[in-house]
Amino acid sequence: MTPQPETNDGWELDQLHRDEITVAMNWVIRTCQDIVRECSHKTFWIPSGTVTGTQPTTDHLIKSARTDVFNKLRHQIDGAERIITIAEHERAKRKR
Repeated sequence: MTPQPETNDGWELDQLHRDEITVAMNWVIRTCQDIVRECSHKTFWIPSGTVTGTQPTTDHLIKSARTDVFNKLRHQIDGAERIITIAEHERAKRKR
């Protein structure tokens, strides 16, 4: 099968995908920066609710790790991954 020349619509769709992926990845990076700013001191993680001079319990560390870091990152990463998957799917359909 002879490849079809790309139309202007193809270029516009590629540009849309690039823009969407870039924005999604910028949000992942911003989320990382927010987590570092809100939950660390000199780039070391400080679990939320930790009283100065005390050692947090394992349960507290687990809960804080999930709420302070994992849940925030997971939300942004899942969204970025969905955008990339949709772009891949649309590109594959267009190449058929």
